[in-house]
Amino acid sequence: MISLVLAGLSAVAYGLAPVIYRPALACTSQYRAVNVFSLFSIAAGFLLPWRAVEPFGVAAVASAALLGGVVGSWLYISAVKVGGASVGNISSSLYIVLLPLFAWKIHLVPAAALVLLGLAVASWGDEGSRRGALYGVLAALVWAVSINFYAAAVESLGPGGAWFMRGAVVFLASLLLSWGTSICKVRRLLAGGFVDTFVGFVSYTLAVSLGDYVVVSLVMSTYPLITALTERPLR
Repeated sequence: MISLVLAGLSAVAYGLAPVIYRPALACTSQYRAVNVFSLFSIAAGFLLPWRAVEPFGVAAVASAALLGGVVGSWLYISAVKVGGASVGNISSSLYIVLLPLFAWKIHLVPAAALVLLGLAVASWGDEGSRRGALYGVLAALVWAVSINFYAAAVESLGPGGAWFMRGAVVFLASLLLSWGTSICKVRRLLAGGFVDTFVGFVSYTLAVSLGDYVVVSLVMSTYPLITALTERPLR
């Protein structure tokens, strides 16, 4: 029950965060934004419980960080930057259907079709929205793979260890990739990063450590509703 409450909290945080930080993306590179967000991940790692540091866990968290934290985050932030927060969230949420499908839960195919229908409705209208949706779908594919690595890392290292090491890998990689790029509206980035990474991902990580990661991810995946209601309630 606690894991579901934490998953719900993460959904609210993920839904609100892009509305907060999107204005800063007009003059801030995607990797620079990822670099700022990763600082909250490193800080949270000191607050959550650790387990033994094992080679398997380190390899799993490094894989999850590079796939989901670097590549997936860049694609997702690009989706938000190009298509808007609602399009970015709705398109990238396809990963939550891909995740159980990768586990051969074929009965969720109708849910996948429903998500694709919602994506088509949300992104229909202009080239920017469609291009943003493409970034979001690619992010979903990358996240679906990385979540399996991250769940294994949390099991091996504990939520604190997984969080800290993931944040460190993402910080170093994004720092290298964002070297010399622009940044602006730092307060917006910090506020959005705190809500997204510190509140949202900490809640999700704790939920994964306490419950089934597929069920937790299903609950967390409701975050596009929060974004849509916040950004474009009438539409």
